[in-house]
Amino acid sequence: MSARFGSSNVVVITGASSGIGRSTALAFAKKGARLVLAARKKEKLDGLARECASLGAESIAVSVDVTDADAVQSLAKEAVTRFGRIDVWVNNAGIGVIGSFTEIPLAEHRKVIETNLMGYIHGAYAALGVFQKQRFGTLINNASISSRLTTPYLSSYTASKWAIRGLSH
Repeated sequence: MSARFGSSNVVVITGASSGIGRSTALAFAKKGARLVLAARKKEKLDGLARECASLGAESIAVSVDVTDADAVQSLAKEAVTRFGRIDVWVNNAGIGVIGSFTEIPLAEHRKVIETNLMGYIHGAYAALGVFQKQRFGTLINNASISSRLTTPYLSSYTASKWAIRGLSH
């Protein structure tokens, strides 16, 4: 499934409140996309939505935890309700924890895997369900350079990124 990009395309971006997600949102805003900005930090998203509006883009800010499959499905429904479709879905939400493997509590490793891998799986399910009904759409999984290289003291983060790369192929 693919989508041709134009000024009225609808783009959903998870992890939009900072870093690559924020930069991605601003790049799409400059192209005139209609944006659904998703992350846990609503106040940061609201600021980004205002910045996107100053660039001429229509956007909505949606607080969502990608580890919650139902919340991600609701995000997709909100995008379709507001804009009528989804052309591009960018899975970008991610977290990391730094430290020696055994010094990091197991709960922290689990949180990284649930956010970085399961969050992408939840996003893919939501997006592909919409894309199949529409018969078009583009799914982008941001796996980062850590999907190709190992990084000391970032074991669960690196493992999640390798898994995303595998999921995407």
